[in-house]
Amino acid sequence: MKPIYLAITLFPLIISVTPNAPRAFGDITLTAPKMVNTTGQELTSFQVGQQIGIESTLTNHATSEQKFTYLIQVMNKDSATEYLEGFSASMVSNQSFTASQVWIPKEQGQYTIQVYVWDSLTSGIPLTHVLQTQIAVN
Repeated sequence: MKPIYLAITLFPLIISVTPNAPRAFGDITLTAPKMVNTTGQELTSFQVGQQIGIESTLTNHATSEQKFTYLIQVMNKDSATEYLEGFSASMVSNQSFTASQVWIPKEQGQYTIQVYVWDSLTSGIPLTHVLQTQIAVN
C-alpha cells in the first residue's frame, strides 16, 4: 500500500492540478467532482458524520475499450490524507460512466478533494488531468 500512497502523494507535484471540467488528457474526459447525498442530489453544505458521495463522469472517446482506475483522495488543511479509495473498471468506445466514492468526514474543517483517473494501480499512468475542489465541513 505504501508505494501507491507515495505515488498518489507525489503525483500532484508531477502534473498540474486542473480545476473545473471537463478536461481531456487523451481519449478520456472527466467532469469536475461534485458532492452528492445517498440519493444522488447535489450537496451544498457538509456535516461531520454525513455520507458524501464524490462523483465525476468519465467518457471514453476512443474507438476501443479503455480500462481505468478511479481514485479519490481527501486531504485536510495540513495536506494529510484523510481518505484514499478507488476502484477499477472499463468502458467501451463512446461510453460514459458516472463514478462515485463515499467519504464520511470525522472532523470539521477545510478539505481538498482530488480525483485521479489512471490506467491501473500498478502502472499509475494518468488518463486525465487531476481535478480538485475544496469543501468546508461543519
